[in-house]
Amino acid sequence: MTTTTAHEGKRRKAPTIFDVAERAGVSHQTVSRVINGDPTVREQFRDQVAAAVAELGYRPRAAARALAGGRSRALGLVSTGDALYGPSSTAIGFERAARAAGYHVLLSTLPEDPVPADLSGALASLLAQDVAAVVLVAADNRVLDALASLTVPVTVPVVVANAVQRDAAYTGAAPNVAAVAIDQAAGAMLALEHLFARGHRRIVHIAGPSVSQESEVRRATYERAMRERGLEPVVLEGDWTPASGFAAARTIDVHTVDAVFAGNDQMALGVLHAFAEEGLRVPDDVAVVGFDDIPEAAHFTPPLTTVRQDFMAMGERVLASVKALVEGQSHDDGLIAPALVVRRSA
Repeated sequence: MTTTTAHEGKRRKAPTIFDVAERAGVSHQTVSRVINGDPTVREQFRDQVAAAVAELGYRPRAAARALAGGRSRALGLVSTGDALYGPSSTAIGFERAARAAGYHVLLSTLPEDPVPADLSGALASLLAQDVAAVVLVAADNRVLDALASLTVPVTVPVVVANAVQRDAAYTGAAPNVAAVAIDQAAGAMLALEHLFARGHRRIVHIAGPSVSQESEVRRATYERAMRERGLEPVVLEGDWTPASGFAAARTIDVHTVDAVFAGNDQMALGVLHAFAEEGLRVPDDVAVVGFDDIPEAAHFTPPLTTVRQDFMAMGERVLASVKALVEGQSHDDGLIAPALVVRRSA
């Protein structure tokens, strides 16, 4: 017969902020500042606190939640913090869906060129606020590389939005992961098939930045579609901005090109500007197609033919995946279908 001591029989005590401070080798005031996102804390201390929080499984409100007998209604959202239409619209769609479902969303943004320590700090801050799950809005290889490089475990479900190269989202540091994305390859083919059907064969693609998974897929789809038809792909580099589309368009010899497939609508706007300055008529001299269907696309001159991504549906699908993971149910990893919107530019 075995016996259990009173000490062993007690439920294990939840870690406190003082336990975290002791493990990290800092003061409890420093732990509090890290948890609350104080930017003045030295990076070394942020990393030490992040590691201690993850190792101990510290949750400031874990005891209160246990007494209430309920599940946390807080969800963490990690974004790259830029103003690009796709990621920001996805974040807005997710926040609206979460709020309608009775959750509140806590936001943490990453710098423009994130490294693993940045993501670790953001995750530690959100985990310390007792979130039930974390959403990464980042179709950015740097963020997914950072996720794969984490050395501390992520103790809640993670949903990666816009991860079109889906295997990259799964990592040992965060084993409970789902990926939700719009089908970028299908969207690119909608644009290209529209141009092919109208007799265009000399099509140039202006690609977004190489760190973007979405840009990579759109570019690869364009190159494959052109080669399958015996056509030579021509790719010009852009960075999602109208200025980069304008600069790329100024290098195009319209005597050898009859259409432009821009990687997003903002670059397509720059293309239309450049062609207007050169006295070219769109679509009579050269057709232009974009991607995203931003609200302004219908009011470009001429109105832009583009591929619509339903970011509100994306936000709802992300929330559905979050809820499924939290509740231990199966989730839908299928891609969301885009749609072609035909206007006068093509």
